[in-house]
Amino acid sequence: MLTGNARSLWSSLLRPRHKAPSYHSKFGGLWIDRTDWRDEIARRKLAADDAALITHFAEMGYAILPQACSHDAIDAFQRRVSHAFREGNAALLYQDFFSSESRQLVGPVDRLLSRVLDAYVALPEALELFTSPALMRFLKLIFEENPLLFQSLSFDQGSQQGLHQDTAYVVVDRPLELAACWIALEDVMEGSGELMYAPGSHRHPDWPFAPNRKHWQAATDGQKTLDAWHDFLVASAAAKPDGLKTFLPRKGDILVWHADLAHGGSPVKRRDLTRQSLVGHFCPQSVKPNYFAAQPGRATIRHYGDLAYASGHYDLRGTI
Repeated sequence: MLTGNARSLWSSLLRPRHKAPSYHSKFGGLWIDRTDWRDEIARRKLAADDAALITHFAEMGYAILPQACSHDAIDAFQRRVSHAFREGNAALLYQDFFSSESRQLVGPVDRLLSRVLDAYVALPEALELFTSPALMRFLKLIFEENPLLFQSLSFDQGSQQGLHQDTAYVVVDRPLELAACWIALEDVMEGSGELMYAPGSHRHPDWPFAPNRKHWQAATDGQKTLDAWHDFLVASAAAKPDGLKTFLPRKGDILVWHADLAHGGSPVKRRDLTRQSLVGHFCPQSVKPNYFAAQPGRATIRHYGDLAYASGHYDLRGTI
């Protein structure tokens, strides 16, 4: 006869074991990055519309949320930003377009050649846009928890930045557990330096910056490695049937993209056009952006409803 301890051991041996999920990347990711993500959609019994949106995101690396932001909310944000560039707003930080130096927006500044950093810290109107119900719903679906907004930029003209994946520059402690959004603040026209992206590129093999590191480090990796990575992204996009797509949204549309989707800014062919936009980077609230460890105060988190936010540019310790 088996003793109690022996019976317990025997039962544990007979109990079915759950295998750890496998992912497309050795760095893991969100549940939509698992190799069994289709089974997960069925298991979670998602509504048909949600299942279709998640399927497209998992397959292509992006999702479009049409008219997800109200025009009134966009206009309110635009008025505050326009006033700041015209009259000044010392609570806002900005950068010249081709500079990494952050400055207070204290006087009249050329808006076309500047970008606002983490506008959500100083402008509640930005938080209204980032908490648009359709966007929050989608982020909660893929994150399985409430989102943390930890970086944003607001542009008036196209960045013309080459193809890249956010994981090389936007660093969090679980590299693939992030997503970004691009909110159209106006109707975007061809030739304005519109956003471009390579569908399916989020499933490229991990680029070997280092065996256990997914992001680029200038001091150790160098420009040559970065150039080779960029060339790989361009060549891979050219070899795919979908190639590169450009985003020509209507005011209020939102594009959400996967952490590893290759994207960039098209060349600006018409200087008379703008493509006003608000970009945000999000991660689950259990994930930590790299800058949390860099400076005192940068790990401070504030909340706006279900959205948490932090900033690598502002010290939030004194805010309420």
